[in-house]
Amino acid sequence: MLHALELENFKAFGKRARIPFAPITLIFGENSAGKSTILQALYLLKQTRESRESDAPLLPRTENGIVDLGSFQEMLFDHDLKRTLSIRVNTDLDRELAIEFSFKSPSLEAEVLLDQIQIYDGKSSKCIARFQPSGTTVDRWDLWMTMGSFRDRQGLSPAKLAAVRCVWLTKATEYWEPEFELCKKNKDKILNWISEEKSDLEEHLKHQTDMENNDEREHSSEKFQERFNSLSEDFNFFSSDFDLKTYISKRHREKMSRVLGVQGFLPVGIISEERNSGITGSRSLLHWQSDDTDDTDFDIARIAMLAGYVLEKTLEALFSIRPFRIPPERWYIFRGTTPQNVGYRGDLLSDLLFRHPELVKETNKWLKHLDMGYQLEVKSVGSDSSDLFEVRLIDTRRKEPVSVALPDVGFGVSQLLPFIVQSLASDRRIISIEQPEVHVHPKLQADLGDLLAEAIKEPRQNRFIIETHSEHLILRLQRLVRKKEIKPEDISVIYVSRRPEGAKAERLHLDEAGDFIDEWPNGFFLERLREL
Repeated sequence: MLHALELENFKAFGKRARIPFAPITLIFGENSAGKSTILQALYLLKQTRESRESDAPLLPRTENGIVDLGSFQEMLFDHDLKRTLSIRVNTDLDRELAIEFSFKSPSLEAEVLLDQIQIYDGKSSKCIARFQPSGTTVDRWDLWMTMGSFRDRQGLSPAKLAAVRCVWLTKATEYWEPEFELCKKNKDKILNWISEEKSDLEEHLKHQTDMENNDEREHSSEKFQERFNSLSEDFNFFSSDFDLKTYISKRHREKMSRVLGVQGFLPVGIISEERNSGITGSRSLLHWQSDDTDDTDFDIARIAMLAGYVLEKTLEALFSIRPFRIPPERWYIFRGTTPQNVGYRGDLLSDLLFRHPELVKETNKWLKHLDMGYQLEVKSVGSDSSDLFEVRLIDTRRKEPVSVALPDVGFGVSQLLPFIVQSLASDRRIISIEQPEVHVHPKLQADLGDLLAEAIKEPRQNRFIIETHSEHLILRLQRLVRKKEIKPEDISVIYVSRRPEGAKAERLHLDEAGDFIDEWPNGFFLERLREL
C-alpha cells in the first residue's frame, strides 16, 4: 500500500519534500501553502495511467479527469522549464520499494519527456537502479512477459512502447550477497547444469555444420556459438574460487543490459532478458530442488516491474472525492448500473444506495452514531417497476418522524453524506478528500474521527488522506489514541508551510497518550488562546 510521497519542483514544492502516510493522514496548513499539491501529485499519476492516451508520459488535464493542472510549465515550481519535475512513491507488497519518475520539457512548444526512472529500497531509501530512455521503441508483443502477464490497458495500449535502459546499478553487497551465497552453496549443481547445456549445444553445432550453407543456418550457428562461448565463460568462472567482489563484478555487467518497455511512465514489460548466462539458466533448477525463493535473485528488471505493478495497484485503489459534491436532486432515474462508489463528485451516490439496501442500513447506523438526527430512506416513486426513485431523510428529532427531501436539508448534510457512504462502502481503498468539515458544525467534525477510526480496521481496512483545517477532528483522534482505540502510528499529521524556497511538509508525531511530541509550526491552532 501507500507509504510515502516525495515531490520536487512540483507546483508549490521546490526543494524535495517527503510526505509519510498512515492509515489516517491529515494535511494541515495555511491557505495556499501547498496542501492540495500533495493530493494533486497522486491524481496526476492516476489520471495519466487511466487515460486512453496511455503513451503520454504525463497528462495534466483530460476530459472528465480527476484534476486539471493546466500545462507542464504551470506544474513546475516557479514555472521554470529548466527544472526537472520528480515524483517518488513508496509502496509495498512483498517488499517495500519506491519508484521515482522525473519529467522535463526542453521548451514551451516541446512535448513532455520522461527523463528517468529510479528504483529505491523503500526501507533504506538507497537508490538501487536508474533507467533512462534509450530513444527506441519496441513492439508491445515482443515484451518478455512478467508479473503474470503483460499489463495491457484493456487493449488501449499503443502498438509501440518506449524503451528505457538500465544506466546505473548498485554494487552494494547487501543486495547481491543472497544470490552469491545461493550460487556458492550450489556450485557443483550449476557446473553440472552448464556441462549438460554445453553438450547439447555441441550436438546442435555439429548438426548445423552438416546442413546446406544458407543465411538461416549461419544466423542460427552464430546464436548457438554465442551461447556456447557464454556457457564456457561461466564454467570457468564457477570452477574458480570466486569471492563476493568478483561475483558482483560479473553479474553487474550482465544485468546492466536490462531494457524495459514503458507505457506512459510505467514499466509494463521486459524487452531484453539477461545475457546468455549459466547462472540465470540454472536458477530455475536450483529453486525447484531447494527451499530457496526468488528473493535471492537481485534481478533489477523484475524489481522495477514489481515496483511499477504495486504502484499501479495503489493508484487503482485511490479514490478521490471532489472538494464540492454536486447538489442533491428530488428524484432520480435509475441508470441500470451497479456502481461501486459514490463517484468523484458524489453523482453516483443515489444509484449506489438504490442498488445496495444493506449499505443504507449501515449508513443509518452511522448517522445515528454521528447524532445527525436523520435516517436515510431510498424508495421507488410510483409502481415498483418504475425507474424513478428518491432519496429522502427521516427527521428523527421530531415528536413524529418527518420525511424530508434531500435538497431541503442543510447543505452540509448533502456534502458530507457521500464521504460517509464511501467510507462504509469501500474495502481496502485509499479515500482522499479536501475539507470534509466544510458546512459541518464542530461536534460533527469531531465525530467524524470515530468513523475514520472504524473504517481503517477490519473488515474494511481503508486508508484516508484528508486535507483539513479542523481542530475538532484531530482532537477526537487524539482522544481515541489516548483511549487505546487506535495507535499513534495510525495517524500521520502533516503540516505544510510556505517558504521562500517553496513549500515544506513536516510530520507532527503523537505519543501513546495522544499528545503531540512536536510543536505546531507558526502557532497553528493557537488562535483560540489568542482570542481568549
